[in-house]
Amino acid sequence: MRRERPPTRPARIEKREKEEKSEKKEKAEKEEVSPAAPLIGGIILIFVGLTFYLSAAGLVALRDLWPYFLLLLGIVIVIAAIYAGVTASKRNPQL
Repeated sequence: MRRERPPTRPARIEKREKEEKSEKKEKAEKEEVSPAAPLIGGIILIFVGLTFYLSAAGLVALRDLWPYFLLLLGIVIVIAAIYAGVTASKRNPQL
């Protein structure tokens, strides 16, 4: 009977390097930020700034605008979720 020898040192090193590369790739995927995130923040910041400007100008009372802020926030979140779903399906199409 012939005994199998353990892999040589270079083969073990190559295997470990491949494992490290896959680990780095997984970490990078987890740390990815959606491209829509800065857009969402910008839209909210513009709305809040516009609201304070209109309030300071005496054109609109702040207490009248908070429902619109919640509505805008909900719409932006829904659009971001749809965008994330579309980009995820493009990255990983099901065959």
